[in-house]
Amino acid sequence: MLSGLPFFPVQASTLAPEVDHLYFGILAVTSFFAILVTIIVLYFGMKYKDSTGERVGAPIHGSVPLELLWSFIPFLIAIRSEEHTSELQSR
Repeated sequence: MLSGLPFFPVQASTLAPEVDHLYFGILAVTSFFAILVTIIVLYFGMKYKDSTGERVGAPIHGSVPLELLWSFIPFLIAIRSEEHTSELQSR
């Protein structure tokens, strides 16, 4: 599959293409969220920029449902990738 790229060795087993797909799947999910978070941080950084330096932010009180949500979604993604890895290892 990727023998033309110098980063990957020659595939030595029939399982290698599936491991490569798992690797690129995890890489794609990680890249997606990294880019998404970067874009959101840059957007809100520009939107709420204080050019005078005089304003002070309001006290922030956490939101338990939001905290649970953004903890639970990565957990589900990690569990799903582990299920796929375990499936490959059991062959």
